[in-house]
Amino acid sequence: MKLELTEPETCHLTFTTKESFATNIRGEQILFANFGSKAIYSRGVEHSWKFEEDQEIVREETFKAAFVDYKLVKNLDHLAGIAEFQGKEIKYDKKNNCWVYLNNRTANFHTPSERNTLAEEEDTVQVKELLETTEHTIIATTQKLSLG
Repeated sequence: MKLELTEPETCHLTFTTKESFATNIRGEQILFANFGSKAIYSRGVEHSWKFEEDQEIVREETFKAAFVDYKLVKNLDHLAGIAEFQGKEIKYDKKNNCWVYLNNRTANFHTPSERNTLAEEEDTVQVKELLETTEHTIIATTQKLSLG
């Protein structure tokens, strides 16, 4: 029989889990949840989470890796879904799969110089394409003139 998690049990879940429930097996409360595409379970708030398929312990780093750009944030609390970015607190938006500031604006992990570099690279590609088109046009025109 599926049971709802108590508040302490809910706090034991990593923020990115889905579809959690508890069940009572031989008098012991077992917690279950979906973590990505895998099922995980725990024998309670004092116990580690394990993958159901092989009983391997789910490491904290594995939980953290479920967050987009997790290597770019500091003090990531995978249970609460909060972290710090550039000295400001951010929270994870599960619906949109991104980090947002407390005012709900999306956290942008690319610096202005990185954005400028990307724009410059796009400009360079466009200029190269324009020069190649111009070169082909000049060659074709020169060939027509020399034949005429």
